[in-house]
Amino acid sequence: MKFTICEPNQNLADVLARNGVPIDRRCGGIGTCGRCRVQLLTGDWLNGGKEISAPAEVLACRTVLKSKSGVVDVPEESLAPQKSSAIVSSWNITEALPKTKEAVIGIDIGTTTIAAALVQGGEVIASETCFNPQSAFGDNVIARITASKEHLNELTWSVRQAIAGLVQKLGNPARIAVAGNTVMSCLFHGIDPTPIGASPFIPPCKEFPVRSGMELGAGMDVPVYTVPCISGYLGGDITAGLLETKPQEGELFIDIGTNCELVFHGKQQFTGAAAAAGPAFEGAGISCGMRAVKGAISQYRGEGDYTVIGDCEPQGLCGSAMTDVIAEERRREHLNDFGRIQPHAEALNITKDGQIRLTEGDLEQLLKAKAAVYAGITTLEEHCGCTATTLILAGGFARWLNLNNAAAIGMIPERAYRIAGNTSLAGAIRLASEPEQTMGRLLETARSVKETPLNSFPEFTDNFIDALMLP
Repeated sequence: MKFTICEPNQNLADVLARNGVPIDRRCGGIGTCGRCRVQLLTGDWLNGGKEISAPAEVLACRTVLKSKSGVVDVPEESLAPQKSSAIVSSWNITEALPKTKEAVIGIDIGTTTIAAALVQGGEVIASETCFNPQSAFGDNVIARITASKEHLNELTWSVRQAIAGLVQKLGNPARIAVAGNTVMSCLFHGIDPTPIGASPFIPPCKEFPVRSGMELGAGMDVPVYTVPCISGYLGGDITAGLLETKPQEGELFIDIGTNCELVFHGKQQFTGAAAAAGPAFEGAGISCGMRAVKGAISQYRGEGDYTVIGDCEPQGLCGSAMTDVIAEERRREHLNDFGRIQPHAEALNITKDGQIRLTEGDLEQLLKAKAAVYAGITTLEEHCGCTATTLILAGGFARWLNLNNAAAIGMIPERAYRIAGNTSLAGAIRLASEPEQTMGRLLETARSVKETPLNSFPEFTDNFIDALMLP
């Protein structure tokens, strides 16, 4: 797609985004992911501070127009994905949803994806999903916090527009409720989340007022409720998950994503923590990595034996397949204890033609991500003085994860598992269905969790370093 740019001295990726071209900037525009490649066809430009003239291939996030105008060709693969066939909008919850006469909508605002469902009489009538357009400002909450210093209004507007689109597709509800991590909830309400990004990480807001759908861009004058948050890094999605799964003593609730959020029901109290796993399993920083969209290999059983989302030609690997690759190639002794390729090679070929492969640099990033998850779990258990009997795994990544392979690579310990699905969405639906009864229960749940900072414990670093190894 070719575009004429007439806005000099402004970041090219920002200009494209403002004009309805959502460039993939999952690294937050710092030039590390390489996803926003475009062709400069005419004009004079600055790229990384150096003057260049078209034609040239550049990263849009590092490029500024210097002449009065210039023409850019944006390939489709450089656009932020808009829809995924693998976003989870189902759940396995303890208590049935209320059988209300009115139709209501619950919305899960994820850092990467947004899922919405229309429910009536306790049954899902329809559901819609999309990617969170805020990904244009970075693929993780830290990048969003940083971007909010200059782009708060744009971040708020973009997520509200995405939600309005989902609501319009689903129909006219009597009420709407949303759940998300603390940064997503703040941005949805137009609240600057900057305090969450610096010590002591205290959020500007954990409990949010009831707002109008007209005010928040939903396009209809209905009340909009927000699930309360626990802390800066334990959001309303975790509050909702705890209410829906009701962990018993000895059970550990886990939501694995860019951050790994954990709440352990220990003796007489709930203890929560978060570990930064990073976006590697969502494809960021991985040479052949991609999100769970059409063309992504989602399951891997050995070279040339894999499953592709959409049953088409493979274009890359999503997180579940990355876990499979490490586990399978370790079993075949193609990876040593340190994740190095044996015998030495530049990369592991995933497809027989070598077009899709994982380099040792990719493997290093994936080992860091899995080590953070494992270290978070084991450190929280040590802090609480007991081992979890059951791991309750919530969120989309866990839904597609081969748990045997995740345990085999040392990402999660071998325990009893319960797959909970999108409990954030389920909790939002319950709040929309019975706001008066449910809000009190959610507030009680959020206030019952005592957060502990894992990075303050020396054993977390030790556990992380140990977990970098492959079993």
